[in-house]
Order: sequence, then structure tokens, then C-alpha cells
Amino acid sequence: MFRKYHFFVLLSVVFWASCKTTQPVRPVELYNQDNRFANQPSTIRIPVNIDIKGLERSLNNQMQGLLYEDNSFTDGDRMKVKARKNGQILLNMEGMTVSYEVPLGLWLQYNLGVGTAEATGGLSLRFKTVFSISNDWSLKTRTSLEGHNWTERPRLKVAGVSMPVESIANIMLNRSTLSIGEQIDATIEEYFKLEEYVGEAWKMLAEPFEVSEEYRTWLLINPRDVGMTPLKVVNGQMQSTIVVKSEPALRFGNKPLSGPALALPAFSYRYLNETADTGFQIFLDAVLPFDQAEKITQQNLRGQRFEQGKRVVVVDDIELYGQGNNIVVNLLMSGSYKGRIYLTGEPVFDPNRNRIEIEDLDFTLDTKNFLFKSAAWLAKGSLQKMIQENMDYLLDYNLQEAQLEMQRQLKDYEIGPGIRLNGNLTTLDIHNAYLTPEGIKVVMAIKGDLGVKVAGLSW
Repeated sequence: MFRKYHFFVLLSVVFWASCKTTQPVRPVELYNQDNRFANQPSTIRIPVNIDIKGLERSLNNQMQGLLYEDNSFTDGDRMKVKARKNGQILLNMEGMTVSYEVPLGLWLQYNLGVGTAEATGGLSLRFKTVFSISNDWSLKTRTSLEGHNWTERPRLKVAGVSMPVESIANIMLNRSTLSIGEQIDATIEEYFKLEEYVGEAWKMLAEPFEVSEEYRTWLLINPRDVGMTPLKVVNGQMQSTIVVKSEPALRFGNKPLSGPALALPAFSYRYLNETADTGFQIFLDAVLPFDQAEKITQQNLRGQRFEQGKRVVVVDDIELYGQGNNIVVNLLMSGSYKGRIYLTGEPVFDPNRNRIEIEDLDFTLDTKNFLFKSAAWLAKGSLQKMIQENMDYLLDYNLQEAQLEMQRQLKDYEIGPGIRLNGNLTTLDIHNAYLTPEGIKVVMAIKGDLGVKVAGLSW
């Protein structure tokens, strides 16, 4: 009886010992919490060019025909007046001031008390419009008369005698110029709604932007501030630079949720020292979630066969997670070896190949010891090389597709009628790579240039 008891104890010890050695030990999942790679602030400079000739054409299109009419003899001046546009409005701009010459053809009818007399004439009015931008980004204009020139002096003929009426016609200036100035202000403010364009752009920048549908890649600009440089005129172009401060990020997988909407910052010329350089450099972090990385990796590795002589194993499933600075690759195998094996390696950036690679991917020590005891042929083969190549290709190809798609989106993009965005994405570089509980995070820099051209105010 005593011997039988010891026999069962010995059998139990052997059984439990054999159970403990049937699979390698799973590496512990843990992540470094230090913020070693904090995001760098990003600045997007968008030069805006408004063609002054386009503005001139727009004003001429909007202001046609009869610009002023007075049909009453009883409003204090005993005169009826019609003023029609008689030629092209000429425009000149300096700083935040626009000067115009508005040519008018005049028809006048004067009440003599015993009858009426008519005359025609020609007048060129010189206006000045001063621009300002309010805190809410709305464009304000103030147009005033600077002077006038008679191109054809009107004369009334009374009883066969020519009578100069410049003093009478000057009364008309006070009324007609106010009306025409209001038309200029209304035309510019109606068609150049800066607050709407900047407001819509601010909302658009806050929304996730799909970079690649196939690879489920999303760009978040995360704007934090916006301002602009003072307007100036260079070679017939009204120029300024819109400056956007942001904290961009790239995300893979499902469409990320939008962050809390930030109110459009109040307008100010707070970026006076910004250059008009069209270039931009955006630093952003990209997170490839482990479940998304697993899904794409499985497309490359699941079902792959590894053979050595008569022995064959097949990759059935893949799990990825982190352990400190290393990524753990958990493979479920079937065939000549049934069970799990674990490999670890550190994700690093290779500047020569411009991609992320899993450096020194190798079996964990426990996996290696286990395989040498039970499946040494698997440990000595090239299985780990096959896995590493597939993972390197995964990340590199994904980022290449993102770069190509972003480049396509920047080409001649119509923001609104007459407003076009043109850009060029020159490089997409990876600076750092590390692991977080959410997945593989990389810090990238996108370089390129942007420009906005406004054809005129006729949109």
C-alpha cells in the first residue's frame, strides 16, 4: 500500500511537470509610461494670393448700368439725376487700402420753375476703401470719396444761353457718391465673407480626414490656433499668410472620434514675424492599434507554411502586444509542431530605408529553450526571418500608401468657387517608434508646401 501511494505521487509529479513543459511561457505584457517622444508643435503656413485684376473684374461685373437715380424735384435740389457706369472701374491697392476710379455718364434735368432744362455730362469719381478685420474674422470696409474729375462738363441751355451748372452738379455728388460707396462696400462684404471661409476651414480641420480607405488611415489635424499676417501687395497680388498651429496625429483602423470642438480663435495679427514661406513641416504621431496590426499581419502570414525536410508547420493565428520597448509576436502553429511560440524585437526607424523595422526579432529565451528540447529544427530554421520580413513590409507599405494618398488630395483642391488649394507633399519621414497600450506609435514629419489662390470675388 505504501509503495502504491508513492507510485501515484511520483506519477502525479511527472504528469504536472510534463504539463508545465508542453508550451513556452507567455511573456508578460507591460509598457513604459515615460513620455520619451512628446509631440513637437506643428505650424502650417498657407499663403493666400488674391489677384487684384480679378477683384477689379468682379467689381465691374457686379456694378453695371444705372448706379444712382434721383427722380424727385422736391427733395431740395430741384434736380433729377441719373448716373450710369460709363467705362471700366480701375483699381489700385496699397496695404489695406483700395483706390478706385468709377467713370459715370450723367443725365440731369433741372426745374426752372417755368419749365425744365436737360443736360448731360461725364464724371470720374475717385473712391478709397479701407479694409479691416474684426475679432470674429468678418471683413469690414469703409468707402469714401477722395475726389472727382469732370470728363465732360454739363451745361443747361436757357433761352439760348449756355449756363454752367457745375455748382448744381456738385450737389449730386454728395448723394450719389454715398450710394455708390455703399454699393462697393456691400459688394465686397457680400462676396468676400472671410469669417465663413475661415470658420468652415476651422471646422473641417477638426474632423478626421480619411487618407486611405484600403488601409483605414485617418489624419487628425487637431488645430489649436489660427492667425494671419498683414496683407500686402506684391506684383499685382494681394498677399497674406494664414498660420495654423496644430497637434496632428495619424490613426489606423476605425474612424476616430472627433475631439471637443474648439471655438474659432479671435482674429489678430499675432504672427507678425512669420515668414511667407510656402513650406510646412508637420510633426504627428501615428498609432497602429495592435488589433489592426494583427489583422493586416494575418493577411500576410496566416496559412504560411514553413518546411524543413519532412517536417511542416503552418501559421494559424497571430497576436501582437508590448513588453517594455519590445513587441511580442505570439504565433499559434499546427502541423509537425502544435502550440504557441513567442518572438520579441524592438521597433526602430531605419533612416537609410525610411521605414520601421523590427530589430533583432528572435525567439524568447523560454521559447528557445523549449524548442531545443522538443523541436530544435524549428529554432534553427529561418522561420523568424520570414516573420520579420513580413512585419517590416507591413509598416513600410502602409505609410507609402498614406503618402501617395495625401499627395493626391493636395493637388488642385477646390475649397470654394474661385478658391483653390494647391500643395505638394515632398517627404514623409519617421523619427521615432515605440510601444503604447494602444499599439505601435511612430513620430513622423511631413514636409511640403501649400498655397491658396483666390481668383476674384465673383464666387
